[in-house]
Amino acid sequence: MVGSRRTRAVVGVAVVFLLIFLGYHNLSVLSEIPTTNFLPDTFLTKPTKAAQLHPKAHTLPNPDAFRDHFAAVVRQKSITIAEAKESCHWSQDEEVNFQFTPDSDWVVKERPDEEIDARRKAWQHFVTHDMIPWETVKDKFSGRGIVVLAGNHDTTMRLKVVLRRLTKLKATIPIEVHYWADEMSPANRHDLAALYPHTTFNDLSLPHNILHVRKDSDIINFQLKPAALINSRFAEPLLLDSDNIPILDPSTLFDSTAYREYHTVFWPDIARTRPQNPAWAITNTHCRMDEYEQESGQMLVDKRRFWYHLQLAAWLNIQQGKYYNAFLLGDKDMFRFAWHALRTEYGRPSRWLTSVGTLNEGTYCGHSFAQYHPDRRGGGGGGGGIAFLHGGLVKSVSLEAMRWNREVKGGYFRNYKRAESDEDPGKSVRVGMTFDGADYMPNKTDRFRAAMCTEMRDVRVGDLEEILPGWEKEYEALGGYWMLEQEAKAEA
Repeated sequence: MVGSRRTRAVVGVAVVFLLIFLGYHNLSVLSEIPTTNFLPDTFLTKPTKAAQLHPKAHTLPNPDAFRDHFAAVVRQKSITIAEAKESCHWSQDEEVNFQFTPDSDWVVKERPDEEIDARRKAWQHFVTHDMIPWETVKDKFSGRGIVVLAGNHDTTMRLKVVLRRLTKLKATIPIEVHYWADEMSPANRHDLAALYPHTTFNDLSLPHNILHVRKDSDIINFQLKPAALINSRFAEPLLLDSDNIPILDPSTLFDSTAYREYHTVFWPDIARTRPQNPAWAITNTHCRMDEYEQESGQMLVDKRRFWYHLQLAAWLNIQQGKYYNAFLLGDKDMFRFAWHALRTEYGRPSRWLTSVGTLNEGTYCGHSFAQYHPDRRGGGGGGGGIAFLHGGLVKSVSLEAMRWNREVKGGYFRNYKRAESDEDPGKSVRVGMTFDGADYMPNKTDRFRAAMCTEMRDVRVGDLEEILPGWEKEYEALGGYWMLEQEAKAEA
């Protein structure tokens, strides 16, 4: 991250803490996960010689309409890292929040052009020869619905909060819960379906799935997200994390201007992609200053158009995960760079995210992202266009701090920070990760651990009631504080 040594050190520690907390280690296993269904020599075996790039590829009506476009994609002149990074020229004074720290190996020493070329040829070969033809699977998909991964105790409890919220919204959109083998018990499936009757389930470990993956017990299984999207029965899935609560009826997203035009919506994260990130050159894409990295706690995609794009994202994540996770950090940006590689624009919301959290004795700690409806004030409701509240850091906070905020300060969802430039993705915001040691809390126990937070510097702190009135009470009514209730029962 550009900025002071202190800022870089804090962010570096934050990233390390996050990776340790998530169990993000032993990445070599991802490259070993097999995909048994990708068929050889079935896709671009007969491309048109005169094939050219389609200037608006996102408007092509179905997956097979991309064949000539893809043939032109793989014939494009290759670019080097030096050429890819020329288009991004942030100044040192902007303090841009990059996802990886300056001491990352590929930042300190750029990857050689020979390596970039080999990786580029690998994904191009996959696109040319190894993808599952749309014709063989198109009858398996229909309709729109939510796709979510859950299974262990914590994700199941979070999902219950989501289902109660959908019921409160009087939503009728179906939801499909993907899980692995026996991690989702029959009793849990019964409880979830009772909360929201439009719920069905899919076991990703069974042979009926189109894309087969393995689940590893020692890491966060990022490979399950693209597998769930590909294996879902929905033609138009909304991918949703189990800790991501809809603020408005998700069905309204499909009617947004962005989705109707692009048939995708990718929501932004807080970080930028470094100009020398190998992903730019590998995908023959010039670095872009007008986009943030992707935050895949929610994602909309039409498989009836982008079936092959999803397969490339899955291939990057599953078969090549060991390599790409070194500079793309999990599943999220695999989607964005698959679209970049295939020269296809994706839809975006009109506004950047808002940080939601707490303010205590002058210390702001953002623990959730408010993500917006793709249209400026779309979806109606009292959230000013807020579509989701993604509590990505809620699950990492010390319960002692959460309980203190709730009981002493009146809630854990009290404040927010929103950049004035949230409709201009090309403008940098001084944002990053910090730690809150909660020195303002009296009588902390030995179990207390510091909270990791998002911080937007130079942005005023607001009262959450201004943009999301009544949310603290709503969160409590939805059972959002289940972890505190469980702790109290255990100590009783």
